[in-house]
Amino acid sequence: MLQRRFLSFCGIKKLLYKGTDKVLHSVFFKIRYYSIDFIKKKHKEDIEDWVRTQLREPSIISTVCEPQNKFDWTGSTSHSPSGLEVLRNQYNIVKDKDFEILWRQKFKRADPDALITIINLSASQKVLFSIEQLLLIVYSLHFLKCDYDIGRIYDTYEQFMPLLASRTDGTTYGRFIEIMLLVQNNLHHFDNCETLFSEYIKYCKVNPHMISLGLNSFTRNNNTQLAVEFYTQAITNPDTFPITEKQLFEFLRCMQGYLDISNMKHVFHLWLKVKCNDEEPSSTDLPSFRTLALMHKMFLRFPSADELKDFLINPVVLNTGYTSSVLFDSVEFCHSLYSIKGSKEKSIDDSAIMQKVDEFMIRLNDDIPTRKELYMSVVKAYVSTNDFANLKIILEKVQNDKYVDIDGSFHLSVSRYFVNTNKFEGLFKYYYTIVKSAGSRTRLRPAFIQQLWSCAVNTYPMLTKEITNDILVTLKKDQYTKRLTWVNSFLQEKAHIHTQKINGGEESSLSGFSAVDFERFREFKEKVFHNDVYGAELVVSNSLKEGITPQFSFLYSVLTLCLDNSLTNLAHVVDRILRTRFYYVPLKVDILWLKWDVISSYRSFEKLPVERLTELEFKLKEFEQSHKRELSAQNYLQLTQICFHTRDFKYACYLISQARKFLDASNNRQWMMYYMTSLKLAARMHESERFSRILKDWNSNHRANLITSGCIRQIKGFMKYFEKRSAYISTATSFDGEEIKSRIGELVARYVDYKFQGLENMKKLTNFLKEWFDEEISLLKTEQNKRKRELFKENKRGGI
Repeated sequence: MLQRRFLSFCGIKKLLYKGTDKVLHSVFFKIRYYSIDFIKKKHKEDIEDWVRTQLREPSIISTVCEPQNKFDWTGSTSHSPSGLEVLRNQYNIVKDKDFEILWRQKFKRADPDALITIINLSASQKVLFSIEQLLLIVYSLHFLKCDYDIGRIYDTYEQFMPLLASRTDGTTYGRFIEIMLLVQNNLHHFDNCETLFSEYIKYCKVNPHMISLGLNSFTRNNNTQLAVEFYTQAITNPDTFPITEKQLFEFLRCMQGYLDISNMKHVFHLWLKVKCNDEEPSSTDLPSFRTLALMHKMFLRFPSADELKDFLINPVVLNTGYTSSVLFDSVEFCHSLYSIKGSKEKSIDDSAIMQKVDEFMIRLNDDIPTRKELYMSVVKAYVSTNDFANLKIILEKVQNDKYVDIDGSFHLSVSRYFVNTNKFEGLFKYYYTIVKSAGSRTRLRPAFIQQLWSCAVNTYPMLTKEITNDILVTLKKDQYTKRLTWVNSFLQEKAHIHTQKINGGEESSLSGFSAVDFERFREFKEKVFHNDVYGAELVVSNSLKEGITPQFSFLYSVLTLCLDNSLTNLAHVVDRILRTRFYYVPLKVDILWLKWDVISSYRSFEKLPVERLTELEFKLKEFEQSHKRELSAQNYLQLTQICFHTRDFKYACYLISQARKFLDASNNRQWMMYYMTSLKLAARMHESERFSRILKDWNSNHRANLITSGCIRQIKGFMKYFEKRSAYISTATSFDGEEIKSRIGELVARYVDYKFQGLENMKKLTNFLKEWFDEEISLLKTEQNKRKRELFKENKRGGI
């Protein structure tokens, strides 16, 4: 019997070991027992303090990367001086000679039993493997792309890192930290990335790619200020941090995702100042065309005449030749597309646009990335206006271009049309027949799931919770979360349901907020609910000072909540923030204030004076006249709702007729809003015949198929309103209650059918996702089996 004593402590345990002859052997080892609970201790340095104080030591990298140096962990345990001693007394580390006999080969081939051993021994036997030993299995798992399993090792050993690091040389520890950092980034565990990155920059020779990873981690972890500060330190310490122009582009692109134009400008101009300040800066330090194009787009999107001009005449920008390049012209052209498409006044010559695209393709010639980006911009412009006819024309051009493939990014842009118009069945068909079943077999990605999910709940809002629950139950299975490491973080970030009162009931939808803004708004609502005005102000203030910059949707929702709860002073503060941060502020913000002006006037007087009522009516008409060119169908419906307060029903009729003119006939949500506002107007005017005609029109309009339980509830309320106020109804038009009830019944039947249709489509969606996930898992297994064969060959050669 194989018998070794490899831990010389009190007590004895017996471990069953399966030898090569598949016979169970007993292995005896001794350990010490403790009954006290060990409190989990994270080793996480305060990187902000470290950046400020430690970067000034020029020899830090050279000293810590000596192979034989041991780590001094006294700093990391300074808050608990006996921390390392506690770990040493409680845990024992497997000796190398025992590891060679029992586990080395299993670790090298990433045996699943070895992973279980690593986790179980630390928990039940208080036995640990050294970092050198762990590196064997971590290397193999990393080669196999088993990020989930490496993540389990990190979770198990995180609390023991001070002990293990104190027994490990710098080179070995650095390799271990680097792999863990890459894996935690793949898992989207950005809080862990911060901890690991702080270790990486202190104890390893920094790789430029890892700088990008660190900056991304800080930003994604809502630590934008820290990311900018680290970038500032890195760019001014090139010997320590070899930051390249690629890192500049990747950092700017990361912040672009949050529309953080302020920090983008700071980061860009700092690069020009530090890296391009010489008379003849290195060509590798000059900003690339793609970086300049990214900044150019942001300056166009958030225009300031002086800033855009300064950017275009900047000597460094001119020195690159960007302003005379075809890329510059294409950016200007694409921006003009959005301007034309977004304006009701500018005439759109689609043939001229297509001709311009053809001219660009000739000029771009073999610049495939820019050709593709130009096509994408035109596609997005037509999608933004729901122009499906011209969308098909531009897609034909792409299909005929042998140099450009219609890949996942194209599919996401095209399918956005179905999401915008709440056409779930069209989107499902597109994904089923074109995306998933295409010859190229487009691989699964989170954005595809997000589109299908959000379109389903927008199309069937009465089933938001059911659809979301079905997707969560289907996708949160071990066979998916272990292989597709993005699933858990994706679901946690996206499964936020926002509920609001609308059309006489509550309507749920997926939150349009980022994960950070969702938590901010939840906290803000809680403060307002408890009448904690100071706390609410603090939430808004902190959102500006800390972390990711707040998005428009968050600030608009905060403004709405402030006005709904008469927090006028705070509302004015939020309004100023909106107008300062965003160059283009939608008219709905001004309409919100106009509505508040009317409602607050009624609250101020028991009976509104005629002069004040006339003033409000004039103000409303003046607003409509001055913004006539910009008002959308939704804006006209919002103004109509304000007329209900002033009781100017004649003007309301005019406004709702204007809404009908600009209504997007392909959008069933706009139809629902139009019909509900029209019915409310008819009820307020006591015109039952008009009310009945609107119901009839709605029932015969198959494009207006979106009906919610709130709609039914409110329409029945209007019916009761007619019955109670029958005396006010004109004798010229008799009240036909039975006819109205019959038409309401038709609407109810349509609602029931629509809901059943939603339930059927919900089943189709979850089955489709399950099938797609299973196919993706099968592909991943095939790829992993191929890597396993490569791993076996490498092990035989001694490569891993």
